[in-house]
Amino acid sequence: MFGPGAFAISWSATSWHHAAVTTSANDVIRERWPTGPSPEDERFAAYVEVRRAKQPGKELRVDDLYLAWWAAHDDTGIRAFEMQFAPDLERLVARFHRLPAAELRQRLRVKLFVEPAKIVEYSGVGFLQNWLRVTAARLFVDAARSDVALKYEDELDEKELVGMAASNDPRLDHIRDQLGGAVKRAFAAAVTSLQPRERTFLRHAYVDRLTLDQIAATYGVHRATVARTLGSAREHLIERTRADVARQLGVDVDDLASAIGVLATNLELSLSRVLRSAP
Repeated sequence: MFGPGAFAISWSATSWHHAAVTTSANDVIRERWPTGPSPEDERFAAYVEVRRAKQPGKELRVDDLYLAWWAAHDDTGIRAFEMQFAPDLERLVARFHRLPAAELRQRLRVKLFVEPAKIVEYSGVGFLQNWLRVTAARLFVDAARSDVALKYEDELDEKELVGMAASNDPRLDHIRDQLGGAVKRAFAAAVTSLQPRERTFLRHAYVDRLTLDQIAATYGVHRATVARTLGSAREHLIERTRADVARQLGVDVDDLASAIGVLATNLELSLSRVLRSAP
């Protein structure tokens, strides 16, 4: 497989000709992808010109741009793209072994090739291989976080979160379900957004029931550092949840004082539930 260090087909301002790719670049493209569209296609020349205009003076990898252009406009190009980078993607997918491999591949395919297609953002500066690795890794990390958030949601109880018991009034029950669901989703997302140290310290405090001194001794930090980390983490959870619920329901943040107040009161119970099952 071609990759960094193989060779570079550069396209600088001095070698650029409008609506045409240099002969040497054409030859390399035809050799690598003999079944693809002609590199002399005016559409490809225009595609490269747009990217050169955005980065004057920089060298572009025309062969990589060709593959990105082909994949963005043709199903056979997608197949060529995926075959070209199959080993890279297999290694990356294997790192996220807790998630279904087929789902990760499908998510990446949609991200890259379905409108708005991410592949057209490749600028031609730097290797397409490296660009793909970064793009895929970011997508897979987001997928992993979403998966964790769903696991957190499964552990939460809406009634505990908002403090509203079932009633004989369908209208109130609907409000309770709507608010409870919003708080549940928002709180789970807030937990996943914590920094690793914050989440770890919260787990020690609420699941393992360690004291501040015990956590401090475990990680070789000062007791005050643990206290500050726990305090900022709790504040982040409440504020992030409040803002997210307001966004979901289309209400003013101040209108959620009662519901979020209940969440703050039950924070220890809610955290002990989700962090006990945390990966």
